[in-house]
Amino acid sequence: MRRMPKSLPKDTMKSPKKIQKKPLKKSDFTVASLHPGDMSFLQGGEASLKTLVEGLTQARVVVLGDVGLDRYTLGRVDRISPEAPVPIVQVLEQRLKLGLAANVADNVTALGGRVDLVGTIGRDPAGQAVIELLNESTISDRGLVLTSSPTVVKERIVSEQQQLLRVDYEQIEQCTPKIEKQILSRLTKLLKPGVVLVIEDYAKGLLREQMLQQVFALARSRNVPVLVDPNRKTPLQHYRGATILTPNRKEAEALSQMRLESEADVVPVAQSILEQTDVEALVMTLGRNGLIFFERNHEQAIHLPTTAQEVFDVSGAGDTVIAVLGMALSVNMPLPVACLLANVAAGVEVGKLGTATVEPYELLSALQLWCGST
Repeated sequence: MRRMPKSLPKDTMKSPKKIQKKPLKKSDFTVASLHPGDMSFLQGGEASLKTLVEGLTQARVVVLGDVGLDRYTLGRVDRISPEAPVPIVQVLEQRLKLGLAANVADNVTALGGRVDLVGTIGRDPAGQAVIELLNESTISDRGLVLTSSPTVVKERIVSEQQQLLRVDYEQIEQCTPKIEKQILSRLTKLLKPGVVLVIEDYAKGLLREQMLQQVFALARSRNVPVLVDPNRKTPLQHYRGATILTPNRKEAEALSQMRLESEADVVPVAQSILEQTDVEALVMTLGRNGLIFFERNHEQAIHLPTTAQEVFDVSGAGDTVIAVLGMALSVNMPLPVACLLANVAAGVEVGKLGTATVEPYELLSALQLWCGST
């Protein structure tokens, strides 16, 4: 296995247009696994783990994407309805949480980083709830644009920690030129050297191809790396100009139009996405099988097995991965180290109910378990 680099090459995080990229060949990638306990790429043992986690507090991230609200309706089921064979839920509590791209921003601030959220919300009670939750989480709302469209709400009906039903309230509309201009104006003020831009695409109408290309050009002019969590409904070529893509298994299949039926299929799927987008790296999340990442100018991909002690709910894991990746890269951590932190953080997140965040002490504890420290 190739050793993890101790520092980023000077041009690793520059715009794709400025990097001399060699053409890919089908034989370019082999896959090696990094198993728990392997600390060959770290120096300083347990102390270095604490330094890594503390370093995330210096992160500066801008999150662009579809903003929404998650509503959890928690209750108890004692009987089946006489009207239809469905459970009757006696509601005990309702909880509101930042959703969609706002959940990515929430993950950043939970780990101590600085974040700005850019997107749209409606002039409605759900939009007001988003603003209130942002204020509670000390996330700036200066990047938000108010529109006449309703705020996206995802409601989950839960009984005894078991999700029974999800109800989506949304009205998907293409972003107007006026709204796009306002979004780009906000990004122009926020994208500065030292910042990493994270784009969370939920295909709710905000991120048209023209918008994405304008954002990529703006980021390139500011030397700002762009990480994209893609959507399977969005054509792959729309992401050409990004620095890193972070698809999950199903998204990778849809974007490459290839099936992931075995471990051997991961390489050709990644190869196809890299060739079509010209991104510098591909970080693919594999659910219970962890994470694998490919760097264009390296011949060996690295697979990181999951660190989850118990998989309770996988919703929001991708948000955690891209949030931690963006934070780590903004403070100049090498991509392999950033991927390790993201993988470990996701392992913590899936052990919680719904879309959740990870606290610094949880990440440190999980890292210590990974590396065999106590």
